[in-house]
Amino acid sequence: MKDSAGTIVKWFGSCTDIDDQMRQQQLLEEQIREHVAALMEANSRLSVEMRERALAQQEFNEQSERTVRELTKRSNRSTSLIKMAELLQSCVSMEDAFPVIASMAPKVFPELRSALLLFNPAREILDVAAIWSDCDLPSPGIRKQDCWALRSGRPHTVAAGDCTAECGHAADCQCSYLCLPLLAHGEITGLLHFQMMESGEFPQPTLLLANMFAEQVSLSLANIQLRDALRIQSIRDALTGLYNRRYLDEILDRETRRAVRSTQDLGILMLDLDHFNKFNDTYGHDAGDTVLRETAAFLLKSVRTEDFVCRFGGEEFIVILPAADLKQPKPGPNESGPSCAS
Repeated sequence: MKDSAGTIVKWFGSCTDIDDQMRQQQLLEEQIREHVAALMEANSRLSVEMRERALAQQEFNEQSERTVRELTKRSNRSTSLIKMAELLQSCVSMEDAFPVIASMAPKVFPELRSALLLFNPAREILDVAAIWSDCDLPSPGIRKQDCWALRSGRPHTVAAGDCTAECGHAADCQCSYLCLPLLAHGEITGLLHFQMMESGEFPQPTLLLANMFAEQVSLSLANIQLRDALRIQSIRDALTGLYNRRYLDEILDRETRRAVRSTQDLGILMLDLDHFNKFNDTYGHDAGDTVLRETAAFLLKSVRTEDFVCRFGGEEFIVILPAADLKQPKPGPNESGPSCAS
């Protein structure tokens, strides 16, 4: 309080203890700092989790794309394998089948060089029947003892640089290779040889597909051989190898019609062996069969390429001579033509 002159003559006041408020304020500030730290930590964890989820999603997308590409590749390979099987079923001869295999195999195995080898009639050498993608193999063929797959009758895989059990026919191969024996009716008929174009070992899916490919090729070739054998049996005489009487009827009808259309002559010779029954009874059926075979061989050597020699039955033979008449000149020493001996 002040007097009239403005001098303070007395004063009074009050005080309040704010220690509790200060402590509460400090506690509140501490809680706020803790909450902020917790929030920043949670935000950091959330950011890390979001980044991890983004990376996981990206990896999942990449994996999905790889899976789709792999499935597409497998589907294309399976489609090519099925297409090859369909084409092979339509082949009427081995010569028809080899180009089909050689053209379809690179579509099934674009990363491999390959070759198909089959035994020769003597079953001593495997000759190259089809080859694709510049597969490196010795020429002209390989022997059975040169391949471990042919020895064991099982698939044989050799990694690049592995000298444990190398196949002799692939000693110079610098990449991994696979040999698959072709089995038909329990017998090895040939070999499929695969070589990697790049370094590395054969992937498991490729090995499985290669086995399926070998089974399909083996089955198809065996069916073609069986059909060819049945066709030959249906038109060929089993003893002499000449055309049989059934095929004779077909040839005679066809050549007769052709001769009429072209107004050309058609020669027909009918022969039989005199005293054959007596010879057969005297010397036995084996000797008689030998005479028939030799006679068939003589007739085949004595006719032209376009002529047909048939066994009519027993010891009787018929030779069909297109465009030949009774005045046909006798062939010269370097010509082939119909002839007979008495």
